Amino acid sequence: MTMPVPVTARVDPLARPPRHAGRERGATAVEFAVVVWLFMLLFLGIVQFALWWHAQHVVLGAAQDGARVAAAEDGTPTAGRARAVELLQAGLGQDARGVSVQARRDPQVAEVTVAARLQPVLPFGGGIRLAATGRSFAEHFRPAGSPP
Repeated sequence: MTMPVPVTARVDPLARPPRHAGRERGATAVEFAVVVWLFMLLFLGIVQFALWWHAQHVVLGAAQDGARVAAAEDGTPTAGRARAVELLQAGLGQDARGVSVQARRDPQVAEVTVAARLQPVLPFGGGIRLAATGRSFAEHFRPAGSPP
């Protein structure tokens, strides 16, 4: 009984490549050029979202802290507005130039409203709107034993 001899295919080094091989030449470069734009847009979208997230929280914190300062017993709307502007300049840098800050205080509540625009990563459009309002109850000193 003889063992069958496995047949191995031989590749002729001088054989011609298939006809369609030349048509695919450069396809990788084209695919890369198409896909790289998608990744760049995704990356810029993530960066823009992170910048918006940060700026919105800076605006919210400035409005809340400005309202807290204005609501203090000796606080004024001017002091609350100044505190909000100070925090906006520290947190937003040059983007804090076009910010609108309004403060008011009545006998019960102090309120600070902040409105701003964030410049987008790509220079398209007028910017991304940021807005926040902070409210705080006005502080009043009551001596011990006085009615509420």
